[in-house]
Amino acid sequence: MAALQLEPLFTSSIFCKTFSTSNVTVEVAGNLIRVIWNEELSKQVNTAEEDLFIEVRKKKKLPILEKKVSHLLSTEFHLDADGPIQLRLIKKKRYQLHLSTSFHYTPKVVLISENERRHHLKWMDIDWEHIQREVEISSGLDWEKDIDIFLHVIRWPEPSTGLKEQEWLHTGLSNHATVLGALKEVSLIIAPKTDIEKTALPNHQITKSPNHQILKTLFRLVFKLPEVVRELAFLDFKIGPSFPFMELKREIWEGDTIQLRAWWNIPDECWKKVKKDLLAPKGLDWKDIDICIQLNQLEPHPILQSTNWLFTDIQDGSAYQAALIIRPKKESKKDLSPAVITSNIAGVPAKPDQIVLLPIDEGRIFTYWHLDRERLAKRLDALSGGDPGKVCTYIRVFHDWAGSLHHHMDVEVHPGFSDNWYLPTAPDRVYRVQLVAISDQGKIESLTDVSNPAQTIRVSPGNNPVSYKEVDLKIEHPTQLELKSVLGSAKHSIGLELLHLHAHLPYFRRRVVYGVSGIWQPMGFPEEWFHEAIRETYVPLILTFERLKSEGVDFRISMDISPTLTNMMRCPLLQEEFLKYIEAHISLARAETDRTGREAHRYHETAWMHLNRFLEVRDCFMRYNGDLTKALKKLQNEGYIEISTCGATHAFLPFFTAFPESVRGQIQTAVLDYRATFGRDPMGIWLPECAYVPGIENFLEEAGLHYFFTETHAVLHADSPAAFGTHAPAYLKGSNVAAFARDPETGRQVWSGEEGYPGDPDYLEFHIRGGPLKYNRITSRSSDYKEPYVREWALEKAAKHAQHFVESRNFRFQYIKNWFWKKPLVVAMYDAELFGHHWYEGTDFLYYLLKKLYYNQNETELITPSAYLARYPRNQEVFITPSSWGDKGTFDRWIYGSVSWMYKHSHEAIRELGAMASDLKTNRQDDQLAKRLVSQAAREVLQSMNSDIPFVISNGHFVDRMKEFFFEDLERFWILANLYRNGGDRPELTACRLQRLEMENPIFPEIDPCAFAR
Repeated sequence: MAALQLEPLFTSSIFCKTFSTSNVTVEVAGNLIRVIWNEELSKQVNTAEEDLFIEVRKKKKLPILEKKVSHLLSTEFHLDADGPIQLRLIKKKRYQLHLSTSFHYTPKVVLISENERRHHLKWMDIDWEHIQREVEISSGLDWEKDIDIFLHVIRWPEPSTGLKEQEWLHTGLSNHATVLGALKEVSLIIAPKTDIEKTALPNHQITKSPNHQILKTLFRLVFKLPEVVRELAFLDFKIGPSFPFMELKREIWEGDTIQLRAWWNIPDECWKKVKKDLLAPKGLDWKDIDICIQLNQLEPHPILQSTNWLFTDIQDGSAYQAALIIRPKKESKKDLSPAVITSNIAGVPAKPDQIVLLPIDEGRIFTYWHLDRERLAKRLDALSGGDPGKVCTYIRVFHDWAGSLHHHMDVEVHPGFSDNWYLPTAPDRVYRVQLVAISDQGKIESLTDVSNPAQTIRVSPGNNPVSYKEVDLKIEHPTQLELKSVLGSAKHSIGLELLHLHAHLPYFRRRVVYGVSGIWQPMGFPEEWFHEAIRETYVPLILTFERLKSEGVDFRISMDISPTLTNMMRCPLLQEEFLKYIEAHISLARAETDRTGREAHRYHETAWMHLNRFLEVRDCFMRYNGDLTKALKKLQNEGYIEISTCGATHAFLPFFTAFPESVRGQIQTAVLDYRATFGRDPMGIWLPECAYVPGIENFLEEAGLHYFFTETHAVLHADSPAAFGTHAPAYLKGSNVAAFARDPETGRQVWSGEEGYPGDPDYLEFHIRGGPLKYNRITSRSSDYKEPYVREWALEKAAKHAQHFVESRNFRFQYIKNWFWKKPLVVAMYDAELFGHHWYEGTDFLYYLLKKLYYNQNETELITPSAYLARYPRNQEVFITPSSWGDKGTFDRWIYGSVSWMYKHSHEAIRELGAMASDLKTNRQDDQLAKRLVSQAAREVLQSMNSDIPFVISNGHFVDRMKEFFFEDLERFWILANLYRNGGDRPELTACRLQRLEMENPIFPEIDPCAFAR
């Protein structure tokens, strides 16, 4: 199909420009605005008394946006305005409260603002007997019969909330009230009952105010708006007008189909021009025409009031362009020229006929295929002589042995009805598959080439001879310094312990939605995961390590941090969001300390525990200017922790080895990002989900990585018996890369919900809260009945469990110390979020554990992977089996039927990215715009490879939201692919569209697009 060759009345445009002064920069991309200022401006704000604000005005009118930006160096927002805009950075005094009272002594009034629109007011120390006598004498009314007490609330006008500007709340002799809205003034008033009519509204809201005297005002609380102290910076910038815009983009669905969606925005001024230039000369009005959308030369469709249109059943291997056209109703086949607007050209690359094979476990493999329907029909028709009943199609399964293919079995399938299949297999075999058609005469037609290989899992140790090799890796890392301890464990130890924490979260760069009602509770949505992990795990871990340092305790921890997590830690938008999030929790906890003090005394100490923890977390976060990678980098440079990397976006690598450029891109991007974050090269890597298949080690070695972590059975079921079991790493044959296998006993002790420490009855209950915060202890694993949490009991248990853990390792080492010719190693691997998030006392356990290892024993010595390989360069070499640390140690969780469709879409994008990167590398190396386009396209493809999305869907959680994230990544990729292929004729529009996509998804500032070349 040829693209439309139309000269439209309008062309798509986006306004983008950067405006700068010496200390402020504003980047504009459409309606997305990013403001960056230098640190010197922030230092001029005394945050103990003042706040920093951004104020945006259109000309000299009232502000159209005002935003608090204290402790930040940048922010971004959407602004639906155009023309000249004025931006000011100003510092203001903090909100001030003015209390007035006619008492001879001042009552105690406490205001706790849960957020800007939900407030808890409490008043105490009021001498009600004296007040009663005073009011009865002055008014002549009976206190019990004629008088009542009300809270008079005056608010700043906010129509969006639905709250009245004035309201009377009946309080009686209560000493507290919850008040909603942006408050201007609150008064506690005594008035005659007859003057105020109550309604049945919540909180005894009053519809009528007193119609004569107020008997007494007990106190008045006036909320004084923050005063401007000084303007720190000023900048004039411009937002372009609302340009006409039309875009045609690929839309991803679950099935193996292609859809295109056109969307457009045509301002009213442009429609006026359409009427003037196209309709009026023909004597037409709007009622005489249809506005239609046309894709290439296909039949146009009237769009009515739509602003987007979906085209289905799109054929691959073609370029498409959409146009909005005017078609007179009386002459339905004759369009008015020119078109109103045309879209970009959207190319849909031809999909090859192919079959792809993915491993699952010891007894299954998964395959999917794509066959062009027209080509398939012609080939089957030629093979059958026009009689479809004479041809059957099969998946032909081969054993791949020593480079030769041996026919194993055929499985009949119908490519017209299915495009994937789960195949039964035998353990420890390498398989390949091919789609073939076989006629009744025995003639065979290959419908695809032979697939990539897939190896099934070995279920028992092999019988190859045990062999060793020595590798001089020349590894240098700060943690190789001798470990200090009171009893000299470095000199006297009989065993080594490698304690490793896996730190990862998927990259979600979105703001938390708090709503406008003023009522918000943490809900655990994906947008909150990062903030929740920072609050519950990563800051508490840093505080634990810093506490040990300050107490003179030497320790060694191994830790990997995924590049997605470090990018979120360094992301200014998420730093801004976390400050809002933790302030919301502090306010919530303050409100809870007040509520539990009145209503739930048994939870009161726990409420204070949460409040103090939140304050500690905020202080630590601000101490590192919101970037926690600085704290971790410092700990590594001081020799306390060794940080390894992870796959760039935590991709399940065994499902991508058919496309080597994608695995290489994952690993090399991770290494580049680690170098930019921590200022050194990583020594090793955590394979996402510990998922390994043979060949991955080659990509690791190419990237300069020396080790990775794996599941227990990966080494125990190697091709030869594991001479050390899991008590030493093993080199992978054919490489110098070592694999550290997980110790199962330490996993059960710490991680198991049934027999592990976190299930102790005295620990904080994770699931059943008892309020907006967690208040209960586990009490019983088999009952929903929960008792109040007692912090002292929990700390005592954490110390006891730490002692038990130490003694268990020492007993184990005593038992096996003479089995080997070198000190046995225990690799205790855990998800970092176990400590603090799933197990609140987990960081306390770590504190006591590391302290006891330092003070109380000398049989167990802490060590890191680099230190071990430097100390023991001689290790066994093996071929380990495919494995993961998922359920049953297999891959099935990531290839359930609910998610298996994802991989064909990711693989298709990877193929196109590889072609783009190869073209860039060969033909356009000096084209900076092309390099940025391929770099951003690589970011989107990397994110579509994220293993967390299929895992969460497989568990039945946030299914629609996870699919939305996946679809968005790939749809943005195809936009970028089209800009790369077809955007050269309008480079300014391409650059602006790219800038917007870069601002929206700025992950991996350091990325090499050529790493994805084929």
